[in-house]
Amino acid sequence: MSFTRRSFITRGALAGTAGLLGLADHAAARRRDRQGELPESGTRTKTGRLFGYHPFSEPLFVPAVVMPYPLDPVPGSPEASLGSKSVFHGIAPEFYPDHPAHCDDWNAFSDAPFNVGYKLITEETLQQIIPGGPQTPVFTYRDANEAEGSGRTPGPTFIHDFLSPVVVRNFNGLTRDRNVKNTNTTYHDHETSVHEHGGHLPSHADGYPDFYVLANEARDYFYPNIAPRVTQDDKRARVCEGDYDTTWIPSTLWYHDHAMDVTGFNVAKGLAGFSLVFDEREKRLIEDNVLPDSFGTDANGSPLDVGLAIQDQRFNADGSIHYDFLDHNGRIGDVFLVNGVVQPYFKVQRRKYRFRILNASNARMYQLRLSNRDPFLVFGADSWLFPRAGVVSDFELAPGQRHDVIIDFRHAAGEVFLENIMIQEDGRKGKEVDPNKPTPLLKFVVEGDPLMNDATVGDGTLIRGFAGIDPDGQWSPIRRDEICDENSFRFERANGVFAVNNRHFNPRRADAAPELGTAEQWTFQNNSGGWWHPIHNHLEGFQIQKLDGKRPAFERSFNSDLVNLHGGELAEVFMKFRTFTGPFVFHCHTIEHEDMRMMGTHDPQPDGESPLDGETKIDAEVSGVLPDCIELEEDDKIYFDVAGDVERLEDRGTGFPECEFDNDRRGNRGRAD
Repeated sequence: MSFTRRSFITRGALAGTAGLLGLADHAAARRRDRQGELPESGTRTKTGRLFGYHPFSEPLFVPAVVMPYPLDPVPGSPEASLGSKSVFHGIAPEFYPDHPAHCDDWNAFSDAPFNVGYKLITEETLQQIIPGGPQTPVFTYRDANEAEGSGRTPGPTFIHDFLSPVVVRNFNGLTRDRNVKNTNTTYHDHETSVHEHGGHLPSHADGYPDFYVLANEARDYFYPNIAPRVTQDDKRARVCEGDYDTTWIPSTLWYHDHAMDVTGFNVAKGLAGFSLVFDEREKRLIEDNVLPDSFGTDANGSPLDVGLAIQDQRFNADGSIHYDFLDHNGRIGDVFLVNGVVQPYFKVQRRKYRFRILNASNARMYQLRLSNRDPFLVFGADSWLFPRAGVVSDFELAPGQRHDVIIDFRHAAGEVFLENIMIQEDGRKGKEVDPNKPTPLLKFVVEGDPLMNDATVGDGTLIRGFAGIDPDGQWSPIRRDEICDENSFRFERANGVFAVNNRHFNPRRADAAPELGTAEQWTFQNNSGGWWHPIHNHLEGFQIQKLDGKRPAFERSFNSDLVNLHGGELAEVFMKFRTFTGPFVFHCHTIEHEDMRMMGTHDPQPDGESPLDGETKIDAEVSGVLPDCIELEEDDKIYFDVAGDVERLEDRGTGFPECEFDNDRRGNRGRAD
């Protein structure tokens, strides 16, 4: 018997945490037998002291833009269909024009089902993360146009046009025999599942936790780059009728791994990147010099629109990334990275810059400010732009959240730091905000004379505008009279295991089945004492009505896909369910809590009735998983697991029934091509 995260769920749910030391010893021995040596224990001292690096000695890494790739075979062709050698996991059924949820006007640029193809390769390679230290093995998303082993974390940035569908073919190169740059830290196959966080996507392409890309296999992710449509009472399920809902046109998304039970490990190892969408409104704001030029650079060649992925990290003594599979509280590191570099610097001119700030950490909460006390001009949260821009002095950023901000350096001194003033000692919660104990994350080196004809965006500037109030206003609230139903979810902890409404996540069970085309009020309640839980929903964002009985802060008062619940807090949100049937998940974005089953499934259906009963498998074309039995786990096939999911626990809503499956249909390992 091996110790796994899944087996811990069973033992935690039944018997608490007794006996974990012996199980941990057994797991370590198993890894030693497989790899020939016992991994180093985690770093116990400050990483900077251990490796002697100097902060702000390395420049900020700006990921390259993903370039188109000629996909052969063509997506959707028989040679790239479910079960094929080239694309074993197939493509979303909504990709095909004859699917009832496929709309001809998704593509505003051609009559084709998609306009651009890309190929991402998931692989393990080496990256210089610690200045002057050893190279670190990382998991990366690599643009297939680039050389093997050249990938970095974060991965390359996608640039999409609104209403321009694309296909991203993801090949999983994390096989047990991988050998890129002589790097193989686990000697094991790794399952992955790519989630475009904040996207309005078919379930097949959304990164559902066990809609895997298995090692040595590929999946075609279909991203239509659309917004949902405005729904009418008599046309709820008619997904191709009506105007697109401009309130929910996306802007700043990100993509990361979402594989069931190992998301925390895969993200900590580096699987994340930015994905940006531009519609005509946002392009016009750039062309009219309201916003900085997202496609331009300053006098020194630095971009004017920069994604900043902030992550805390923990290293072993040999420079490798430390991850403790027995720590389910939430992974906290002792060193801070921005775009995969420890405390970098970024040269700027005295002008305005746009920064898309992402909390890419597993569990750490940030309270961000500027060292010179200048304010941030905030004009977007998570995936969506605001009606109007506003000024804030500092803001909280929970794992998975993004804020779109302008920083004005025109009158700044020669050095300005992006700082964190949230003190946090473990994965439970932020301890306190202490303005007197800042941690500098990124150093801005400010040069040159002030730019006189800079971008005009300022406090109160129209961005999307309020519909019915501002000229061409696009943003509308979800009205209370649109609400058709209510759902309540309690986020709880018991015996070291996390749950929603006293049930652990089961990918075959629907915890909510909204009627497609309707709006609901959902209540998220943190019922786990002092723990904090940032709650994220897939498919659609929501609008926070009240957070612990009060209106949310300005930067969270429009659209969000994540709400951070401090201890005991309750959030009331309005949310719509449109375009695609499920399944989709909602979960805590402290990733170790998510991995420990603090996750639920919602399955929008035209009639509000879900076929997911806890046991019935999902249609193969929707899941992209071919075997007769949906659970693919077998020893050395799924990372850190043995055959089957957790043992059946009827009273906790977890686990699968007994099932026979054909091992020969599980993939194409060892194929010649």
